[in-house]
Amino acid sequence: MKKKDFLWCLLYPVYQTIGTLRHEGSHALAAMMEGAKVTEFVFWPELRNGVLYWGYVGWDGATTWFTTAAPYFCDLIVFFVALLIIVGARPRRRWLWLNILIIGVLSPLVNSAYNYSGGVTGGHNDVFELLQVLDPIAVHTYFGVTLLLYAWGMYYCYFRKKTWHPD
Repeated sequence: MKKKDFLWCLLYPVYQTIGTLRHEGSHALAAMMEGAKVTEFVFWPELRNGVLYWGYVGWDGATTWFTTAAPYFCDLIVFFVALLIIVGARPRRRWLWLNILIIGVLSPLVNSAYNYSGGVTGGHNDVFELLQVLDPIAVHTYFGVTLLLYAWGMYYCYFRKKTWHPD
């Protein structure tokens, strides 16, 4: 790990916005695929009724659990694409490699862990809703497996000494 890697932490608001755009965009795309009309799309932090929302999507029309779960399927797809780029294409520039790692591996880990922990502790979010409409064992298994996969990916791509990454 290099000291200058920590300088990328200053870009946290940008990474948060990209992650929120991906999360809310997944809801919106899934809602449209299910025939709903998207009426609101916000991917920046906003206070509503005294509660901080990182972003939100509103739609008219019936949707299924798929629209609620879409961001977590998107996280998994983004993770695999990022892993293929990092391991297969091996970006030559450290800044590019690090940004792919942050956006494609760390961000899905943080998004899924944050929402999963909030859902299981009773916070009203996507995971809480999924636990109400799907078999809880399936929801817990999905998040358990994907969180372990994302953590392994972070270890494999960043912390493991034998894995190539630019200097």
